[in-house]
Amino acid sequence: MRRPSLIALIAFIVLFVGVGLPAQAANAVGEDGVIVILIDEGASPIQRDLDVAETVALTMARGTTAGTTAVASYGVQINEIVTAESGPSGTRLVDDVVTAVRSLNIGPARSDQFAALTDTFSFLSRIGAVEGSRVSFVTSGRILGEAENTRDRLRSVADLFASEGWIIDVVALPSTEAVLRDLMSGLSTNSDGVFYDTGTAAGIAAVFENYSELSLEGAMDVEMHDNSASLVTLDIAPHTENFTTVFVRQHNQVDVAVFSPNGTRAVAELENVQILETPSAVILQIQSPVPGNWTLQGIGPASKLVASVDVSNPLELRLIEQPPLPVGETAIIEAAAFNGESAQLLSGAVITATIVKASGTTEVVVLNDTGNNGDKFANDGIYSVLLSAPKSQGINDVALQLTWTDYASTLRSNTAFRSESFPTLSLIEVNDVETMAGKYATVARVQVRVADYPYLTSPTDIKAVLNGVGGEVDAVILTVEEPEPGLAWEFDIAAIIPESGAYEVKVILASVFEGRPYTRTSPVVTSSATVVIQSAQILGIPILLVGVLGGLLLALAGVTLWISRKPSPFGYIVDDTYRVVVDFSQVNRSLYRRLFSKSSIDASEVADLPFAGGRFKFSRDKVKLVHKRAVGDPSMRVNSRPAGPEVDLGENVWLGVGGRLLMFQIKSRRTDTANIGDGDSIIDNAALVPSSGD
Repeated sequence: MRRPSLIALIAFIVLFVGVGLPAQAANAVGEDGVIVILIDEGASPIQRDLDVAETVALTMARGTTAGTTAVASYGVQINEIVTAESGPSGTRLVDDVVTAVRSLNIGPARSDQFAALTDTFSFLSRIGAVEGSRVSFVTSGRILGEAENTRDRLRSVADLFASEGWIIDVVALPSTEAVLRDLMSGLSTNSDGVFYDTGTAAGIAAVFENYSELSLEGAMDVEMHDNSASLVTLDIAPHTENFTTVFVRQHNQVDVAVFSPNGTRAVAELENVQILETPSAVILQIQSPVPGNWTLQGIGPASKLVASVDVSNPLELRLIEQPPLPVGETAIIEAAAFNGESAQLLSGAVITATIVKASGTTEVVVLNDTGNNGDKFANDGIYSVLLSAPKSQGINDVALQLTWTDYASTLRSNTAFRSESFPTLSLIEVNDVETMAGKYATVARVQVRVADYPYLTSPTDIKAVLNGVGGEVDAVILTVEEPEPGLAWEFDIAAIIPESGAYEVKVILASVFEGRPYTRTSPVVTSSATVVIQSAQILGIPILLVGVLGGLLLALAGVTLWISRKPSPFGYIVDDTYRVVVDFSQVNRSLYRRLFSKSSIDASEVADLPFAGGRFKFSRDKVKLVHKRAVGDPSMRVNSRPAGPEVDLGENVWLGVGGRLLMFQIKSRRTDTANIGDGDSIIDNAALVPSSGD
């Protein structure tokens, strides 16, 4: 007989359960894909097979993600495959085919499974079905005209579907024989499909799981005994909006029920309860259930009973988003139970966090909303805790758990936060600083690093504090070098030192890193400084030095004046042919002799003189020869007479030495006679030679 309640069942699932989850793998057909539902006419009129076939076919039709739904029944031959757009039209089309199968009343019969699949392959080929299209093959497994090679042929058909990217899901109805279940399981496996064994309640539950859009979790899986109750308890957390229980039973005489924490049975007469029942499944939905311990119950003949639940609770437990936590510093994490974007106030709630840190250690903490231990405000729905300092940078996994003191319910979530190495300061003191009053001196150098690597920052983010015997001293920050304009990682700390002594230096870095403001304070170091007393200065030069330099300059000027006032050598010594032997003004002398013996020339300085031991002294208009007989030539004669210790050399004074005759002239005669013409008379040299009597 027709069971119209199933249409309402499917509609109920969609309309009242809420937004469906994304399609699971067994229902992953795109909007341009096709689902073909093939219903075995050999199941008629086995009531249990028909009930299951109806439940499964309509659930698949309503829950499919495919764009097109196709359906046909098959027996001795397959009926025409008809199509409709998935949704209400597709569901009505499937319901019409199920109704037609129920009305056949042909008894258990064999069906041509092979022909049904080959015709379906032709249909999919004809319409150009895309990869991922699915065939839901609902069968009792009884094969028409089975031969030795029938099973191989079926497997080859599965391989053919797989080669086109089409998938066969097999739904084995309850009356399917065990050996045929194995064959049909291979048919789905070979085409990457799913095998549903609806001879078990779990098989039907799997169809609901994949197609009903419910987020089902197993709550009950029992083998019932005759007329004995099977009970399972279920904890419903506060703030739950509704929960749905899907009972799948092997026997339709099994009575199933749900009881509230106070023992009241959930019946259709209650405003917040809706119940829909089919021979194979019973669905109960309870709106705004009271929190606490609910009970699922089944009573009836020995059979399998499976129950799954879908709980809709808007609370989402998560950490408050924040920048990374600094390595090496205590930090606060915050969590809340959110309904949308709003943190919910919770009564009697406890939030714990199990943290697996990046370093590998585990820490379990209890968060609080009391305004203590890192919590900013009491009773604001934000739960906080002060953590021990992370030792390593990386990802820290967090398992959050929300429990209540009055209920056994638990909400869980998994999340994580990141720990990061923040910039650190390394301060190096400078000892034995020597400076002058009013002048800046470097007293320390600071380096900024992240982990072991230099970190560029602005000098405006750094502040230095100096404390000495006279109190605090202002300091300036100077970049050592700038790898980037305005940024550096090494800085000199300089200050004007007011007095000698020891100075404690402390540096503070305040900036933003990884989106989080932070402050770093260096350990205190001590630098020693000496202020040098500066004497009076003239143009930046000490007065004493000015005096010394002035004296030296005066002495130099005096010496220079003294040297400049001395007469320079002059005159000539010529031989008896009037050839110039010595030009005293051109004698090559050392610098020392030119400066300090300017007005006298030692005979040894003149290479062409045939005597030594004499010295020529020059005055303004005279030249005196100082002759030392013990050193010089004792036979020297002046104007044919023996030379005395001192001889004035005047114009044309003859010097006789070792057979040579030399004459001293103030002015060279060679110069005078150089321009005498051919007609002029020449002075007789012999007339100038003194006689022996002179």
